Amino acid sequence: MAVALTRQGGRVGQRRDKGSGSITYDTNADRWVARLNLGITPAGKRVRVKATAATRAEARRKLEQLRDKHLAGVDLTQRHQTISELVELWLARGLATTTSPGTRANYATVLNTHVQPALGEARADELTVEHVEALLDAMAERGYAASTIRLTLSLLKRVLTFGQRRGVVMRNVADLAQPPAAPTKPRDALAVDQARRLLDACQGERYGPLITLSLLLGLRPGEATGLTWPHVHLDTDPATLTVEHSTRRQPDGTLTLAQPKTPSSRRTLALPPPCLTALREQEALQDKDRQAAGRDWSNPMLLVFTTDTGGPLDPSNVRRALARITETAGIGHVHPHQLRHATASLLSDAGVPLEDIADTLGHRSVTITADIYRHPFQTVRTRHVHAMTALAAPE
Repeated sequence: MAVALTRQGGRVGQRRDKGSGSITYDTNADRWVARLNLGITPAGKRVRVKATAATRAEARRKLEQLRDKHLAGVDLTQRHQTISELVELWLARGLATTTSPGTRANYATVLNTHVQPALGEARADELTVEHVEALLDAMAERGYAASTIRLTLSLLKRVLTFGQRRGVVMRNVADLAQPPAAPTKPRDALAVDQARRLLDACQGERYGPLITLSLLLGLRPGEATGLTWPHVHLDTDPATLTVEHSTRRQPDGTLTLAQPKTPSSRRTLALPPPCLTALREQEALQDKDRQAAGRDWSNPMLLVFTTDTGGPLDPSNVRRALARITETAGIGHVHPHQLRHATASLLSDAGVPLEDIADTLGHRSVTITADIYRHPFQTVRTRHVHAMTALAAPE
């Protein structure tokens, strides 16, 4: 395309085809300026947007970006939002109303800790795949777990998808980013003999029944402390419990019951004999506590595991009790979350199919189970054996 140069009050201009925009050189600012005409308002005012660049090639690239965004429906006239502003807007308006305060606070912590310092000042519409991958690589270099890196990327994708719906960004560059190929950090699992020693050490301990259920059923710490008596059925065949709640700490510090982590976390589990025994013991212990507390007893949530006056258990007290019991059992310091990991490992060692382990743990899919607990799994798929054996059997 032939271009004629014109001088316009300190600017060298280029006349271009109508609707294609223009590139001029501002001699006063020593910058190239890309301009795109967006049309004329009903009041007769011409609407125009511009971008500046150090080189003519960069100005041409920015002009093409402006044109692409305009054709994609992005409102170029609004004030450009930074990633920091978009994150705050997503936390305020982008989350579902059913999102628990705890989950909301966790998302804010992850975004404010990892995304904001690295990308917060960047314009959302200028974010690139390289920016996102640089963030993820830096997190890996600082030693963050693969699960933390994945969560950070997942939240950034959700923030940018929210920005797409509001016309702030044209595409979600986080969808194209590849996290670093860092191996998932292995989690220490209890061996079978260690699990047996732990169960033996729980005998006669106040927190023994809770630890027994957590180890043998793979309950999350909040699910165990949030278990309620109406969802425990000791006299049915088989005896069962249903995970319907989880304890959550409110912003004011109080503990309350909330919905489980995910819809798949709601599950009914048959009780192995040791769990049935543990719950019978807990029932007797709670009756004893109730009588001793008298008028001070209060358990309005009908919790299975409580303090000696009926209140919800503080997670820090559970952690300390477990650490003391595991030290006594000679297996070192164990965190409550490791009990759930031990469940997965022990079930795998016993030959339980991965699908059944995922159902027991309340995961949305076997992919999550395999991803989180990858190293202990050496499962042999067996569901096909019976059907294929019958198919091949002579008539």
